[in-house]
Order: sequence, then C-alpha cells, then structure tokens
Amino acid sequence: MIASASFIADQLFGAKHLVLASGDLDEVIDGCSKALRPHDLQMRGPRSKLAARLHHLPIGPLSLNRLCYGGDVTVVPAVPQEGNFLITLPLQGNARFRYGPSTADLAPGFGTIVGPYQEFRLDIDGAFDQILLRLDRRRVEVVCANLLGAEKSAPVHFDLALRTIPAFWHKLLEAAASLSMFSEALARPKMFIRLEELIIESLLVAQPNNFSAAISAAARPAPTAHVRRAMDYMREHIGDSIRLSEVARHCGLSLRSLQAAFQRDLATSPGRWLRAERLDRVHAILSSSAPGSVAVTDVALQWGFFHLGDFSAQFKDRFGEKPSAVLAKRRS
Repeated sequence: MIASASFIADQLFGAKHLVLASGDLDEVIDGCSKALRPHDLQMRGPRSKLAARLHHLPIGPLSLNRLCYGGDVTVVPAVPQEGNFLITLPLQGNARFRYGPSTADLAPGFGTIVGPYQEFRLDIDGAFDQILLRLDRRRVEVVCANLLGAEKSAPVHFDLALRTIPAFWHKLLEAAASLSMFSEALARPKMFIRLEELIIESLLVAQPNNFSAAISAAARPAPTAHVRRAMDYMREHIGDSIRLSEVARHCGLSLRSLQAAFQRDLATSPGRWLRAERLDRVHAILSSSAPGSVAVTDVALQWGFFHLGDFSAQFKDRFGEKPSAVLAKRRS
C-alpha cells in the first residue's frame, strides 16, 4: 500500500492541484471543508501552528486529495451526518482516528475508512501526510445494493481500520487519476462512473462491512431447491417462533440434512441465516422510521426476537451499534 500511495502522491499532485497553502485556521477549515467534508479544526497545544497544504484532484464523481496540516490538530464533525466516505492512506507521520466506538492508529501502511453515519475524532500529528479518497455516500450505498441485487439501498458500515487492499485497487486509483488529466477522457463521464463503481465494488469485497456475508453469498452458485424452499418458508414465517425441525419437515429433509445443505450452499446454518434476515428487517425499519413512530422493543418482537437481551447483543454485533442508537440517529 505504501508504494502505490507514494506513487499517487509524488506523480499526480503537481502545483496545479494545490488549492490551499495557509497557516490561518479559518482559511484552512473553509478550504478543507469544501474539498473534503464539513468539519471543525482545533489546535493541540498552546504553541501549535498551522502550515497546511491541500492538493485536490477531482476525478468525475470522486476526488483524490493530499493533505498535511503541518501542525498538531484535532478534527471533529461540523454536522451530525456526512455525505461521503473518506479513505485515508498515510504517507508519513502518525495519527489516531476514532469513528463511533472504533479507534485506529495510523502510520504508513495502516489506513482507515471513516464513514458518514457516526461521530468521528481525528487526532493528527504535524508531520502526518496523507492521501484521501472521497467517495459519495449515496453512490457507495447504491453500488452495494446493485452488487446484492437488492431493490433498496442501505447504510454501509465498514470496519474503521483498513485492511491491505489488493494491488488492482490502487491501479484503479492511478488509472482514474491519470485519465482525469486528458481532455478526451473528460468528455466521457460514463467512463469515470464505471471506474468509480469498480473502486467501490472492490472496496466492498475487500474491506469487512455489514454486508460482507451477503456479498460473499451472492458470489456463490444459486442454492439448491431444498435450500430455496427452506428460505422461502422461513421468510413467510419470519415473525413467528419457528422450529428448525418444522422447516426441515416442510422441505422433506432431516434437520441434519437441512443444516448440511445450508452449510454447503450458503456457508452458514439455517438458524444464523434466519437471525440475519430478522436483524436486517429490524435495522431497515429503525433506520427509516419517522420520529416517535416506533419503539425498539415492538419492532424486535414483530420480527421474532423474543429474548430482548440477546437481540440487542446480536444487533450490535451485526451492525456495530445498538438498535436504540440507530433509531436515535433517525430522530436527530
């Protein structure tokens, strides 16, 4: 990851891409907010000074940026929810990022992806130099839905700490940045949209997120007739107290045969599959309900969760936050 990020930094950010060089706090906040996302900037230490430099390279619907503050700073959000994902590839120096309940230490070779849904705090050292890829939130959600064949898009929650990205992902970034410099390519916006989709798709596959299991399942061959029949039956009775032995009997299988079929076709058990389906239904309702229109307990019971303590733990394990937090976001 270091070599590829360094290539982008050294070869693609020339003087013409420098949009900010300032030590004025208000000017730095304004310039970085316009290029990246709205935020507030706080100096760390009474003697801290800024010497910020921001390079900005728009590439169709996305953008590549190089940013060094030149001083010890803390970055915090200016609005409750953001409109984009920011992927950070460190070049030098150190930083500590917090996003929601997760924390990650950054250094060359150890990046992050900060989402748009939760609060963040970025503690950045003066020597920290970084490449930032900005992806539109709605585009990430739509590409994910298309990858799964889903009718509606939903929030995508990536792990904060960035795993090692395949080499071809960096090649896509380099190709996109290089194409942006040719007027012939700029006249073909669909080319950049497809490149953006490839970048997002590869990130969805490589970086753990709340749809990772579904994405992996979507890439497998279609399940056998017995498994499809079991899935249809469980969906029809998803809010009921279902015994897996009943599901197996409905499909004309023993329980052990049903479990083996699910493991072979979907790499999971019937019980885990059913729980995931129920959790997704609950999350969809909580994240889209009008203020005061639903209660977490009622929604959980509606979709077959009768042990509320277990439900809350399972929900947080799948989505990274408590169900009440998802509902509170919708109300804010």
